[in-house]
This record gives sequence, C-alpha cells and structure tokens, in this order.
Amino acid sequence: MRPKYAPPSAPPRAAAMLGLASLAILATAPLARAESPARAAVREVRTVDGRPLSLIPPPGGATAVVFYSTECPISNAYSPTLNALADALAERPFALVGICVDADLPAADIAGHAKEFGLKFPVARDRDGSIAARFGAKVTPEAFVVDAEGRIRYVGRVDDQFAARGKRNATPRTAELRDAVEAVLAGREVALGRVDAVGCPVPAPPRAARPTYARDVAPILQNNCQECHRPGQVGPFALTTYEQARKRAGDIAAETSDRSMPPWKPVPGVGPALKHSKALVADEIATLAAWAEAGAPEGDPAGAPPPPAFSTGWALGEPDLVLEAPEDFAVPAEGEDIYRCFVIPTDLPEDKYITAIEYHPGNRKVVHHVLGYVDVKGEARKKDGADPGPGYMCFSGPGIPTHGDLGGWAPGNEPAFLPDGVGRSLPKQADVVVQVHYHPGGKPEVDRTRIGLYFARKPIRQTLHWNAALNPRMKLPAGDPNVEIKAAWEVPADVTALAVTPHMHLLGRDMTLSLTFPDGRNLDLVKIGDWDFNWQNNYYFEKPIDLPKGTVLKVVAHFDNSANNPRNPKSPPVEVKWGEATTDEMCIGFIGMVKKGQDLTRPGERDDLKEIFEKQGEERRKKYEEAMKERARKEAEARGATRAR
Repeated sequence: MRPKYAPPSAPPRAAAMLGLASLAILATAPLARAESPARAAVREVRTVDGRPLSLIPPPGGATAVVFYSTECPISNAYSPTLNALADALAERPFALVGICVDADLPAADIAGHAKEFGLKFPVARDRDGSIAARFGAKVTPEAFVVDAEGRIRYVGRVDDQFAARGKRNATPRTAELRDAVEAVLAGREVALGRVDAVGCPVPAPPRAARPTYARDVAPILQNNCQECHRPGQVGPFALTTYEQARKRAGDIAAETSDRSMPPWKPVPGVGPALKHSKALVADEIATLAAWAEAGAPEGDPAGAPPPPAFSTGWALGEPDLVLEAPEDFAVPAEGEDIYRCFVIPTDLPEDKYITAIEYHPGNRKVVHHVLGYVDVKGEARKKDGADPGPGYMCFSGPGIPTHGDLGGWAPGNEPAFLPDGVGRSLPKQADVVVQVHYHPGGKPEVDRTRIGLYFARKPIRQTLHWNAALNPRMKLPAGDPNVEIKAAWEVPADVTALAVTPHMHLLGRDMTLSLTFPDGRNLDLVKIGDWDFNWQNNYYFEKPIDLPKGTVLKVVAHFDNSANNPRNPKSPPVEVKWGEATTDEMCIGFIGMVKKGQDLTRPGERDDLKEIFEKQGEERRKKYEEAMKERARKEAEARGATRAR
C-alpha cells in the first residue's frame, strides 16, 4: 500500500484522447531484470528555455529521465503522476527531466505544452532523435533512472496505470519508477532493473541532414556567442552574419570542441545547476563540428532566426542611483593588463538595501570585467589619494577590508534581481569601489564605466553575506608543476547558500569547491578544470542550498609554479606564498549566503550574520596565534637542548 503516493487519474483532456491509442500497435515483451548497468551516453541537454542541464546527479542523488510525446495520450495522462513524484522528492538530491521526442515541434510549442499541463520539471527537445537513440528509448513515456556515476539503474514504465495501449488499470498497484529512485537515493540495489513501458512508439527520427547556418548554427551563435562577438564588444571579431561565421567555421568548431569558447569555466556535470550558463551542450558542439566538416553550408536564409535585440539602455529599467567615476580613464594601446579601482561616493543620507546591480562598461572593446565593493571606513579614498591619476592600481580585489560586495560584470553576464526578500546592505555615506580590468587592444581608448543600483521596493528579510575557505599559509615550491593546496571553513550557523566564487592568481590550474554536511553527505558545488585568472565569475545556483550549522566548505586547488607555465610571472620560478600582488598567490573559495530563518521585518530582529562570522574569525585568529606561539616555544626549546649537548 502507498497512502502517500497514489497515481492520479488522467486529466479530462488526456482521458478523451485515450481512444486514439487503438490506432497504433502495442509492442509487448516479458518483464526482465536489468543486467550490469549501462552508462548514460548523454550526460547533458539544453532545456527548451536555453539552459544547459546535467543529467548526472550529485553524489548520493538520482535523476529520472522520462521520454515523452505531446501527441501521445498516455504521455499526457502521466503528467500529474510525474508532477506528484517531483513534489514528493523536492527536498532530496533528485531531478526529474522530460525529453520531448517530437522533433518537428518548435521549442516554443514544447514549452507551451509544458505550461498547459503544468509540468513541474524541466523539459528538453530531442530535435533529431539522437537522445532517445543513445538511451535506447522505444516508447513514450519511458523512464531511465541515472545515478551519480552515470549508470542507468532502471529502464521502463512509470507504474502500472496502463496494462496496454487503450487499456487502463482500474486499481494501479505498483510504482516502479518511484521505487527505483528511492533505492538509488538509499544506496540500495534496484529490485527490478527493467519493466517494459506501455505507450506510443518513439517517432522515427528525421532523416539525417547536413547542418546549415540558417537552421542550426545561427541559433547557437545568437544564444551563446554574439553577446561578445558583435561590433563594439570585447570579442575580436563579429559573428552576426553568415559570411562572418563561414570564414571562421573551422576555428569555431575547434574552439568549442575543447570548450575554450564560450568562456564558461565550470566543468559540465559537476555540481548543481548554475544560473546564466553560456556553456554549450554536447549536441551543439557536434552540430558546429559537422557544419564545419560539411563546408559551412548556408541553407535557406529565409529560415534563419531574426537577429536578437541587444539592450542598449538599462536592461532592468532606470536605476535608483547611477554611479560613475568623475573623469575618463585612458587605456594605452599596448602593455600589460590593467587593474584599476575607482572610488565613488554614494552620498546616501540613509541606509539602503540593494536588490539588483547593473554594470555598463563605458568601452567594451577594452573592459574585460568589473567588480564592485562597499567601503564604509574611507580606506579606499586613502589609496586613491596616494595614487596619481583617476583611481588606484589594484590586482586581487580593492586591497582594503570591505563591508560587502556589489557583484560584478563579465561579457555575457545578465543583470538580475536577487530573490524576493534578499538584499545587499549599502550603509549611508558609504563609498562604492569599482575595480575594472582593462585589456589594451592595439590603439588608445578611454573608458568611464557606470554602475546602476536598484533599491529594495519590498521589505528585506535576509541580507546577502559572503565568507570563504582560504589558506593563507600556502607555499608553492619553485619549479613544482602540480602543488595541491586545501582549505576549509565550517559554517557557524544555519544558512542558505546562493552562490560561490573560486579565486586564485596566475599560477592556478584547477579548483573544486564542495560541501560536507553534518550527516556525512558530500556535495560538489563547482569545479574549474582549466583556471584562467582573466575569466573569473560569481556562480549563482538555480536552487539555493540549505547548509546546517557544522557544514564544512572545502576547497581543493592545484597550482603550476614551473617554468613551463606560460602565465608564471617569474623566470626562473621562485617560491610563492600568499599575498595581494600579481606575483603572489591565493587559494580562496568564496560562498554567498543568507541566514536561514532570518526575518528583518520582525521587531527586534538584527542582521547578525556578519557578527557571527567576525566572532568566528577572531576565535580562529586567536587559535592560530596560540599555535604559532606554541610552535615557537618548542623550536626554542629544541635549539636550547641542541646547544646544551
């Protein structure tokens, strides 16, 4: 008996359509147990709204991949059942993903169908039948349960609502998909690895056709490349027309195949889904390669999508406060990259909460990225006063203690509002410090970057704060190509994590941020497999992650301090330690969070998370100083004993 999970009855529309089922042929086969689990041949897809989505769950998790058709009445009838499953397991490391096999339907129609049926899980389009073929899906609906190692642990029906096409069970008794997912989540073997599905045959895939620019390539370039590769932007050439793409088809295929472009550094399939991803999924990379191999055919120009409309004003509407430096900054034609901090007074008469920030680089041809900080002690003004010219030189952040951050901008970043009730603190009379990374482009340029701040219109319940796992005692021996450095930070209160930011300097190779929960569970957050100091970012989670007190944020990073590292600023290499300078190094895993249960609208409620962090930091500093004193004492005793002998 399953009192908490009974398969819902078919919706009226689906029930009316069931009579059509008798028009097709039912394929039957005996039930069978799965043999050794196969591996998922497809590890990531792109949803119909353009987001890349991993099919591989986090450690201890499970993903149910369900193939469906909008034209199959049995598929439609299962919509409430699948929604109930998604709801029942919403708090567990489980994801349900729908793959629509209707290759002839545009993405907009598939999204419309999902909205009509109220689907509570992401859906992707199998535009050429390749995903179904690589999984081995034969009918719709048919489910595949994938574990964290990419193994397919279950294949078959959702439950026994249907005995055959057009024949519905009056009293369903089983829930094979739910049972398989529960077994994987519990670390058990799945009792039945395969139970034949009842449904409509998966449509025959369309005949393979050569990819064309108009039909296949232009949408990929518009969604993932043209933000940078258009006139006046940071990309070195435009990719807005067929001819511009055709002459670089081989380069596009090569750069995307090794994931050098688009510059989205997180390794696919590691960690939870991230917002604003520009990463290409496997079939998009394959499409670009096949198009180049075929000679870059144009196809029918009339079939190309209309050019996208890129915003030239404030994408989020007119800001409440616009800040900019008082004068232009001159960027030379050549030389090393420049990191400049500009100090801008806010002159605010009262404290404010910020719910969104939008950066407008003044000259995108030379502005590589921008970061913002809040200074309430006037320290940045002192640095500005001691440095001639607008602003002051700064490499790894503003070089001062800050009250908080104001996010940042890099090509492709889209401004967005924080979740309802969450804000950043901006005290009255605070200064905003804007760090701009300039990349000289061959001729003199000028820039005056602006920042638009959006004040909270609704009550703020929680304030965004950042902390970090870091290792200031790190040492990188000269000549060592693979130095492993670790860091950890224990969460001192119940919090909810919203984002992470990995940070190293020029010698970094890779970095992984992960969590260990008090109950022993582990969860990877993000992995940067090919570190590049010039492409750093804040990575916001699609879904916030609750971190109970005692959860440990862990960082594992590797550094290359050898002469073979082209980014090494020292030749020959020297020992490198922690520091702010370009020639120093850092190992930091930042994490942005809010205090769980905090409600600043309640009388007497204080925003004390920063105080909790500061108290924890002071305790750690004291322990460190005591440890250093004890170490010095023992070393002195050892030297004294040596002299006595």
